[in-house]
Amino acid sequence: MKNLVLFFALFFSGTNLFAQNAEYTAAMTNAVAQLDTAKNLADYQAAANTFSRIAAAEPKEWLPLYYASFGHLISAFITIRQDVPKALLMIDLAQADLDKSRALAPQESELAVLQAYILIGRLMENPMAKGAETTPKVFAELGKASALNPDNPRAPYLYGTYVLNMPEFYGGGATNAKAHFEKAAALFEKEKDRGLLPHWGREDNGKKMEQVKN
Repeated sequence: MKNLVLFFALFFSGTNLFAQNAEYTAAMTNAVAQLDTAKNLADYQAAANTFSRIAAAEPKEWLPLYYASFGHLISAFITIRQDVPKALLMIDLAQADLDKSRALAPQESELAVLQAYILIGRLMENPMAKGAETTPKVFAELGKASALNPDNPRAPYLYGTYVLNMPEFYGGGATNAKAHFEKAAALFEKEKDRGLLPHWGREDNGKKMEQVKN
């Protein structure tokens, strides 16, 4: 009798877990589609808020927090030219979500890439004043991302983007960025269907390849 009770307890527990996982996957699938089709500030903020709600419901999952952080960060990049203080507040939100996500998955390569991206966002406030301090941190995070997952194309893509926008006398410019975009392109070609996992960067890397090819 005890064995029968235990069987049913395990059965219903497993069924409930399956239902929860299916609900989480469905919510994330819709939210990722919402983010992938975002075109303006309102779209990115709405996507970030959607992921924040999923993260609140699934506190053990790193991915909703990652995407919430990403949504806040892209919102900041859109905002920073018009309203720097507001953009910096958005970056603070992005950092807070990323910190929570890294606590759940400290060895996740994508989170190191996003940390580098957030550092770049902060740099935009005053590149001349912050460049010397921030650049080594950006490169360190991207180096960590590549070490954790050598097949992650977003690390060399972001590295190339950063180098492209650096002054040539500091080692920047198109010539020095080209190899990073080429490496990213090869890795993007290897990258198959990612499902819910991060998959941004491929299209823009192609544009950057065209920009630096001559």
